[in-house]
Amino acid sequence: MATTVRSLVLGASTSSFSGRHITSKSHSPVSRAPVRSVVQVEAKKICQLTGKKRNKANVVTFSNKHNRKWQEPNLQHKKVYWDAGKRWVKLRISTKAIKSIEKNGLDAMAKEAGVDLWKLPFEDARPERQQYLAENKGKVPVAVNPRAIKNQKKIDSSTKKPRYPVYEEGGRIVWIKPGMEDLIFGGGSSSSTAAEEQQAPAELKITV
Repeated sequence: MATTVRSLVLGASTSSFSGRHITSKSHSPVSRAPVRSVVQVEAKKICQLTGKKRNKANVVTFSNKHNRKWQEPNLQHKKVYWDAGKRWVKLRISTKAIKSIEKNGLDAMAKEAGVDLWKLPFEDARPERQQYLAENKGKVPVAVNPRAIKNQKKIDSSTKKPRYPVYEEGGRIVWIKPGMEDLIFGGGSSSSTAAEEQQAPAELKITV
C-alpha cells in the first residue's frame, strides 16, 4: 500500500494493482478577468446647516414590547437666495432649518455649520447675467476661434457654409448650416402644409 501511494505521488508510469499506465496531467491555470467590486455610495441623510440626522426610537406595542426603529429627518432639496453672492444656492436641509434661515439668516447658519456657500451648486441671479440671457435667448455661447478666416472677401467667395450651434427642443446643442432651421425646428414645413390645406377646396364624395 505504501509503495502504491509512493508511486502515485511520484507520478509512476505503472500501477501495482492492474499494471496499467498512469499518466498525470498538469492543469494549466485558467486566466480569468479580474472581478471589480461595485461600490455603491449613498448620501447621508443629514441636514447641511443644522446637522440634524436620524434618531433611534422605539415602537411600543399594546403588550409593552419595545421594538427599535429609526426616525428619519424631513429633508428637502431647496434653492435659497444668497444676497451676498447674488445667487440661488441649492441645499439639502430639514424643514426646521428653513424656519431658522428666515430667523437667523443664511450667512450666519452657514458660518456656524462650516459650509462654504461659494462651493455649492447654484443658479446665477445677477442682473447683468439675466440681461445677457434675455438679449441672447436661444444663443449658444461659443469660444472665439483664433484660426478662423478674418478676410471678409474670402468668406463671401467661399462655397462652404459655416456651421453654428443652436439649441434643440430637448435642450441638446446641434451644429447646423444656414438654411437648416426648418429641418431642425419644423417651422416651415408645418406652415406650408397648413397653407396647402387651406387653399385646397373641399371634396364631396358621393357613393351610389
